Amino acid sequence: MKFKSLHAVSLLFIALTLSACGTEDTVEETIYDDEIDQSAATPYEDDKMVGTSGPPDKERKILGVGIAEWEKRHEGPVTTEEGIGYDAQYDDETIVRNEDGTEASLDDIKFGQKVQINPPRGDSFEGYAEEIILLDMTYEEKYEQLLAPSDEIRIVVMYEYGERLPKEMKDAEPLFEKANEILEETGKQVGASWHEYDKDFVVDFKEELEIEQFPAVLVFDGKGMLFKSDDVEEMFDFLRGMKK
Repeated sequence: MKFKSLHAVSLLFIALTLSACGTEDTVEETIYDDEIDQSAATPYEDDKMVGTSGPPDKERKILGVGIAEWEKRHEGPVTTEEGIGYDAQYDDETIVRNEDGTEASLDDIKFGQKVQINPPRGDSFEGYAEEIILLDMTYEEKYEQLLAPSDEIRIVVMYEYGERLPKEMKDAEPLFEKANEILEETGKQVGASWHEYDKDFVVDFKEELEIEQFPAVLVFDGKGMLFKSDDVEEMFDFLRGMKK
């Protein structure tokens, strides 16, 4: 799932370009990202290499896994977005199972799936996975890219691949500034993010959030979705109601 965000506190500046393939429109936004909340750091164990994967490359028999937090487990909370990828090789002898011990298959692994690879990478490890475990994921882990940080509100624009966004959804600065202006008196900071819907993500957001059509504009707090619509003005009206 492609993802980009805009935050009020700009400790890290990133410029990204999201192209809507098959159309003449290109979505170009400036992104500001908060420093990662150190209180949310998760402890990792040396003998349990845990990361986030995408679907396996069955032709090459490789499962790519992002293991940045596991690699930096002795350095304290990860405060950078530096990615560390690891290619776990597998074959017909590799065991694939769920965390509860039940049998699973490579077809069960989707984008964003939390996995454990045994044995973990070490000085003598050549990259072969004897076991791939699909770990249970919390709601917060599944919805991490959509949920707002504590005491904040996040506006999420979700769209389908190749979709042409209307101007009021595509232009980040006006949307972001108006939302912050509306909620200024509440003391809440507002973030905004753009997500390309991916049916192969570990969560089918279209189904779980009952989105009838794209593009959609959603509002989240730190616990879940508060509002959804296909109309930006309706979203602003909802934010105005939050002031009462």
